[in-house]
Formats: sequence, structure tokens, C-alpha cells
Amino acid sequence: MSADGNSWHWHEYEVGLVSEAARACVRALASFLIGLGGAFVLILGIGLLAEQDLLDDPGLEKAVDHLSRMSMGVLAAFVLAGCGAGAVGSFVRESTTSKAIAAAAARGASRYAVPSPDQVRSVTGKPAEALAFFGWANAVLAGLLGVIGLIVALAEGDESLLIFSLITGYALIMALVGYASSHLLARAHERRHTRIAAHWTSNDEEQAWIPARDGAAKKTPARPSIAKRCLYGAAALWLAGAVALQLSVLTRCAGKYACKDITYSSPVETLIAGGIWIFAILMTLGVLLAAVGVLFDWRQRRSERAELRARLADPGSDRPAEDLLTYHSRRQTHPLARVAAMMSGAGLVFSTSSYLVGNGLGLGSEDVFAPYRTESLVAMIVSAAVFAAAVLGTGIVTVRGRELRNALMERWPSPTSWTTASNGKAASPKRGPVLHGASGGKVEVGKDGASDPR
Repeated sequence: MSADGNSWHWHEYEVGLVSEAARACVRALASFLIGLGGAFVLILGIGLLAEQDLLDDPGLEKAVDHLSRMSMGVLAAFVLAGCGAGAVGSFVRESTTSKAIAAAAARGASRYAVPSPDQVRSVTGKPAEALAFFGWANAVLAGLLGVIGLIVALAEGDESLLIFSLITGYALIMALVGYASSHLLARAHERRHTRIAAHWTSNDEEQAWIPARDGAAKKTPARPSIAKRCLYGAAALWLAGAVALQLSVLTRCAGKYACKDITYSSPVETLIAGGIWIFAILMTLGVLLAAVGVLFDWRQRRSERAELRARLADPGSDRPAEDLLTYHSRRQTHPLARVAAMMSGAGLVFSTSSYLVGNGLGLGSEDVFAPYRTESLVAMIVSAAVFAAAVLGTGIVTVRGRELRNALMERWPSPTSWTTASNGKAASPKRGPVLHGASGGKVEVGKDGASDPR
């Protein structure tokens, strides 16, 4: 506490509509990509059944095979679009966050209300890092394909010369995006970083970290969660279903290059024939169990927020459990929004594929899917609307929860616990003061609490 009676603490500043929308979109896209992963597994499972003639209906097997092949192409397109949108959204989120904090500093924000570690990470990090990776990765992959294709087309006079020329042009555009992201887009961000660091001194940031370190010594064990057990159980059921399907195919087929039926004794035949049904039942049960887990999680978190608000209203209340503080002091995605985004990913893949095949853009079976083009179009619109609802819901929950997060960070700050994907260690803004280090640099916190930029 300072001489004038004020105390330093973390504070989450308002960042504006555009930043909140970008942040919500990035979070929803993460779940959307998980939904695409689920669609990929389902495509493989259904396609395997059709390819091995295990559906006992040649017409159905042919239609399913055509739909699966189209779905793989549509899936790849959505993965590319989702990663691109996530990279752009990440850049918008980081840059608009730093603009909002710089504006708050210019308005004379309290030096005792230091930006939270999550917002400091947006200020000190490289805003276009994901966009640069996306650009260079696309440039390399598309460039190799385009150059090789151009050489072959020129040598053989192939009619695909235009296609490979477009692919090469796309690679050049992506290379430009990668270069601009690495060398141009970060300059304004670094200037804002300098202005923010000039307002909140290294002592301000260090003082805000002291109560969080004190709280680290008072950790309480995490409480068991029924929701997590349900979700783990759902994952186990999905894995068991996939194994049952694979075993059913392997035991029914013989031969190195083709599937040839094998005859077993009656009990074994019954078990093998039931593999497909076991797959369907376990997958369905897994979905239901996951839905139960999500509902339990929703109810549990709502109850925890009520408990925390009651404790905040009581000046003499003890420090809550550390897992509660860690969770509710951070921005979170609503579980229903997470499920909605995942469902929209899978729904868009299959509805788009069905619509395209029905329009004769696939390898065949348009007569099977043509009568359902209207339904497929409706499913596409509904899936897109569900994703939009997930983004909107995430944004609303995030904005409404800011007051509670700030109250918790001011009274019971807890050390950040997020980790990076590269080495499993916490990023520097989450380990200790880093606002006055070099942009994107590392900062170690010594035993005496002093920050050591390097």
C-alpha cells in the first residue's frame, strides 16, 4: 500500500466493441476447429464403412462414398478459412487492446490500477505473429505446389496452366502478408507499448505482482468437478466406439489390398456384425454424456459466481479456493458457446458437402442429394447462425463478467496459470513484470521481486 492509502492491483480495462468481437471470434474459432476435427473423424468412419461395402446397400454405399470425398475437400477449405480468420482476429485483438490501454494511459488512468497480465501480454507481444505464420506457411505450401505444377504444365502443354498460375499468385500474396506482418504491422504496436510503459512504471507493475505472489503460498487443492468427469467419460466412449468400428472392419476383411469377407463361427459373426452398432451407440452415449457435462459445468460455474459475489460483499470473508479465483479472474468461454461453435463446424461441413453434391459438383450421386438441396441450404444457414450466436454469446459473457474479474483481482489476486504451447512454461507476462522489457522479450523475476529484463 502506498503512503496515500492506495494499493496497487491488476485491472482489466475496457477495450471496445471491435476488440471484444475479435477476441470472441478467436475463442469461437478454436471450438469451431475442434468441431471440424470431429467431422474429420466421422468422415473417416462413415467413408470406411462405405469403402469396405459394410452398409449392405450398394446405392447407399456409393452415395456415402461421394459425400465423404466431397466432405474432405470442404473440410480442408473450412480449416484454411478458420485458421486465416483466427490469425486476422488475433492481430485485431492484440492491436486494439494495446490501443485501448494506450488511450486509458493518455486519459490519466490510475497508476495503481495496473493492466492485467493478459492485457500486458497483448501490449508486449508481437500482434501479427499468428498472421505472419499463416502467411509464410501458405506461401511455402502453395508456392511449392504452384511452381511444380507450372513446370509440368509448361512442359506438357497442360490446360491446368491457369490453375497453377493462380496458385502461384496466391503464394506471392501470402508471402507479402507474411512479410508485412513480420516487419510493418508491429511498428505502431511498439510505439504504443512505449507510451504505456511510460505511464505505469516498473515499480507500479512490481507492486501489483506482490499480492499475487503472496496468494500463491495460500493455494488450496482443486475441488473435484462432476462436469470434468462427464467430459472425460464422453471422450472414453468415443474412443471405445472408434476402436469397435476399426476392429469390426479388420476382423471382417482379409487380403492385403482388398476387403474379402471371412466367415467365422456364429457368435463371432454376431459380435463382428454388432461392431457398427456398438460404434453408433457409444458415439451417441458419448454425445449425451458430454451434454450432461456441459450442463453440470454451466450450473457449477453459475453457483461459483454467486458464492464469490457473496464473499466480496463481506469484508471479513476468507480467501476463496484458489481454483475458483484462477478460473473466474480470467476471461472464459461460456460452455454452451463452446458446444455451439463445435456443432456449427461439423454442421457446415456436411450441409455444404450435401448441397454441392446435390448441385452436381461432386463425383456423382447428385440424383440422391438433389431433392435435399433446400434442406442442406437451411442447415448451412442454421450452422452459420449458431456460430454467430456463439461469438455473440462469448462477447456478452466476457463484457458482463469484467466487473467481477476486476473485483477479484483487486481483493484476491492469484498468479496466472496459463501456459504456452511451445515449451509448457508460462509466458513472461504471466510469470512476472514484463511491461518494461523489450517487446516480446523475456523477463525473470528474482527472489527480491526485482524484474530483470533481458
